[in-house]
Formats: sequence, C-alpha cells, structure tokens
Amino acid sequence: MPVTVVVGTQWGDEGKAKVIDLLAADHTHVVRYQGGHNAGHTVVVGSERYALQLVPSGILYPHVTPVIGNGVVVDLVTLFAEIDRLESRGVSCERLAVSSLAHLIFPWHQRRDAVAEAGRGDAKIGTTLKGIGPAYADKASRTGVRVGEVLDAAAFARKVAERARAEHQQLVAQGDEAFDIDGVVSQSLTLAERLAPYVTDTVGLLHDALDAGAQLLLEGAQATFLDLDHGTYPFVTSSNPTAGGACAGTGLGPRLLDRI
Repeated sequence: MPVTVVVGTQWGDEGKAKVIDLLAADHTHVVRYQGGHNAGHTVVVGSERYALQLVPSGILYPHVTPVIGNGVVVDLVTLFAEIDRLESRGVSCERLAVSSLAHLIFPWHQRRDAVAEAGRGDAKIGTTLKGIGPAYADKASRTGVRVGEVLDAAAFARKVAERARAEHQQLVAQGDEAFDIDGVVSQSLTLAERLAPYVTDTVGLLHDALDAGAQLLLEGAQATFLDLDHGTYPFVTSSNPTAGGACAGTGLGPRLLDRI
C-alpha cells in the first residue's frame, strides 16, 4: 500500500513506535506529520535503545528517507542535539528532509508556555513547557517563522530580531525575566546555517516519490484523545494527531491514504 498512516487511538502510549519501526522496513519514506519535541518514539534494536523526539523513526533504516513534514513545529536546539546523538552512534542523518513550510520554535515560545501555565493556577493543562502551543499559536496568528526562511540569512536575522524584541517586551510586561535578545538571534543564526542543507519542499518530494512508486509511512505524535479538535479539550495537544492531521501535515490529499 503506497501510503500508510499510524494513528494512536488513546493518549499516545499505545506502542506506536514499535508498529512504526516494524512497518518502516517495507517503506521508502517515514514522515512525521505533526507535533514537536513534546512527544516521541522509543525504538529498541537488539540491545540498542533510541529515544526519538523529532527525527522520524525511519532514520534507523538505511533505505528510508526520513521526513519532518510541514505540520511539525521544530525546535532547532533539540533537533541538532538529536542528530548529534544519532550520528555519534553511527546512524547517518544525511537523508533527513525538513519541510520548508514547518514552523520554528524559539526560546520565547517556551517562556510564553511557562507564563501561561503558571497563570492558570489550579486549572493547569499540564503542558510540557517546550513552547509547542505558543509556536502553533503564532502559526495560526500568522506571525510565525518558517523553516524555509533560514535560506535567506539576512532576512531571517531581521525577522528573528524583530520577533525577539516584540516577545521580550511582552514577556517583561507580564512579569517574566528579561532575556538576551542578541544571544537568541546569534544562536538562531548559527542553527539556521546548520539547518539549511536539510530544507526541502517536502510536499513536492512526497508527491514525486508516490509517482515513482514509493511506499510512504506517516507517523504522528500523541494520539486521538489529545487531538486539538477531537480530544479531551482543553487537556489536549495543539495539533491534530488523527488521520486528517496526516493530510494537512504532509500535503497529501485524503484520497492518497490507503491504510490507516
């Protein structure tokens, strides 16, 4: 079957990683379609244990192209820490493709997450404080920064600096501590330079792969009861782990999904 989607039907601890790892052997691409580094998959190969947060599980197969789709929000610090760990263990990440349309998480998103959660008092949602929700909020409000923007370093630097100043002002007004704007911009530029080789039009990549007879496996984080629309709202994640989210998060139409 050309396109398979693995969906958790509870809260995300159903053993999706094992299923995805088994299925990946028969697929050419493994695509993460939503979520961020607030969830992940643990895969055991022999005596080796791999904890994956952003990098798709298919990275462990030399024949698989691992793809981070447009529906994912990407924390670059976490991504490259994960890549470095994998490569130090002999797992090549050179095949990894990151969607140019995916949104980036910045330190201010994590600060906003913490401020909002603290302000809820006894009504805390239980967020992981990793900036996932605020990054998706910026995506919806059309103020986010996307992966593809790193390809123009000067424009990227200007936009990050502009967003950092605005976020700094807002956070301080809410009683949060000041942060080093120049430091955030400098770190972001360093990470952006490293990200550039991975940036890909993944929507085109996946459609071209299907036209060439590829087998695609789509993996989500979390599960149905944490779906933003269909879960136990408000105690949910900020994206759609269900099969509909797989379409939006990859750019593949619903008629292309063969097995869920």
